[in-house]
Amino acid sequence: MNNRRIAGLIAISLLLLLVPGLAAAAQSSVGSGIGFRGWGLRAGLGVDPDQALFGVQWDLGEFTRNLRFQPDIEIGLGDDVLTFYGTAPVHYVFDVDGSFKPYAGGGIALGLVNVDEEADDIPFGGDAEGDTEFEAGARAIGGLQWERKNGKPFAVEANFGVGDVHDFQVKVWWNW
Repeated sequence: MNNRRIAGLIAISLLLLLVPGLAAAAQSSVGSGIGFRGWGLRAGLGVDPDQALFGVQWDLGEFTRNLRFQPDIEIGLGDDVLTFYGTAPVHYVFDVDGSFKPYAGGGIALGLVNVDEEADDIPFGGDAEGDTEFEAGARAIGGLQWERKNGKPFAVEANFGVGDVHDFQVKVWWNW
């Protein structure tokens, strides 16, 4: 894949993630509905490829009561592979009494995968030419969150991937 095509795919991926976020941020952030509520960091581990994951997410509010939109971008490092994914997940937050709130949902993930030329076991069925490929997949998501003293959430999350994404991820995230 040539550099021009890679740049185009990165630009399209970022636009797909950022345009809805910017539009939502332009709306009122008070009350329920879609609108910018904050942002946060995320970190964790992925399996196949085995990587350390780091990213940023945006809390863009709720479509309806308890059904939130929280897109993210992540970079994965390790296993002779560099990954860059954007995910557009929707989470249902369960109404439960207590300090912890479970949630479940899913999302579509789009990204770029760059494989090192010397990789022996290449994830996603790629070849060992050191090229970058556009990949897509879906994620099933489940987690447990609670509010910190500042009222913003902290969570532990697990993702199961289908298609050309990590088979499994475990992460923590927190918002401001």
